[in-house]
Amino acid sequence: MSWVEDVRAELQSLNRREGACGICHDVLEMICKKGGKAVTYERPDGVLAEIYDNKGEVVGEGKDIVSASAILSAELDAGVIPEPFASELSAVVTSEEDLRRTGEIYGYGRVITPASIALEEAKKIGGRTVIRREGIGVVAQAFDAQGNTFFKSPVCYCPVCAVVIGASRNEELARKIRERLAGKRNTGKIKYEQGVENIYEMENGKVFVSIKRGNEMLAERVLACCMVYGMVKAEVVAGFSPKESAQQFKAYCNICPLKHCWVGKSVGSLGNIVLNRLSEINVEVEVSIDGLIRARIPGNGVIEGRGTLCTLSALTNMLLREDAVKILRPKRGSAPEHEL
Repeated sequence: MSWVEDVRAELQSLNRREGACGICHDVLEMICKKGGKAVTYERPDGVLAEIYDNKGEVVGEGKDIVSASAILSAELDAGVIPEPFASELSAVVTSEEDLRRTGEIYGYGRVITPASIALEEAKKIGGRTVIRREGIGVVAQAFDAQGNTFFKSPVCYCPVCAVVIGASRNEELARKIRERLAGKRNTGKIKYEQGVENIYEMENGKVFVSIKRGNEMLAERVLACCMVYGMVKAEVVAGFSPKESAQQFKAYCNICPLKHCWVGKSVGSLGNIVLNRLSEINVEVEVSIDGLIRARIPGNGVIEGRGTLCTLSALTNMLLREDAVKILRPKRGSAPEHEL
């Protein structure tokens, strides 16, 4: 049995509820358990990822809008994901055309800044943006004040990626975002120019990220709850993040309930399970960014969760901070009844 076949054989119990992001993390953990790892490199149109086996050989390569989704693309290319999940997950890989569009807006694996502008522009016209699970991925859709579609994404890896891809398909909105970000600092671009590589390892649901420039280790095995948070924490350690951003990120991380009550799963897995349940019972989730990413369930007594980099983390935050029964089992008549 080859190394790829060995990894694939151990992944027969993947959980569809955990979505593309959660499954990507589960697969990487098994890759690492079998002696492999993932390495990513920022590029103008996104991120290039490589999967290494236990002999240090590249067995899979992929490109996508951010590091995590690029790693998923590389996992698919390596053939380590079993069916039917491999076919389903192929649907969330970003198309070359969408990579081009998002790269023209900002690129280099950075999506929070353009997503915040897209959400702000939707709000300016009296609109709102909602997310939902669709299949194994996520769809984002923004509406204007009259309820007409302002932008809509295809099925994507995660909510923030969906917002950026959807916004890039609206030519006028894409132009506004591009103009507002022209000349702005882009950490991914700085890393690209310095020839930096990012190394991802996993154990017990926890992610360890290292950043290396040539033979110089800038950050080593920085611990986090998922790939995205791990990358940003490693960038703080390596000195790539502006001081103000680093301080805000550390403050949020220190008050996150998940940090103090680890459950052995990435924050993306947990957030996807919450979003999957809310989509099953037709509960709408609105997203916004005002310094923090906010996921909220509108209505009497608004239920809200907060994150810094990821809407899935905001949904996990919502579940841990609020009354879970109110979130996952609404009152009779407000949504179809489902057994938990």
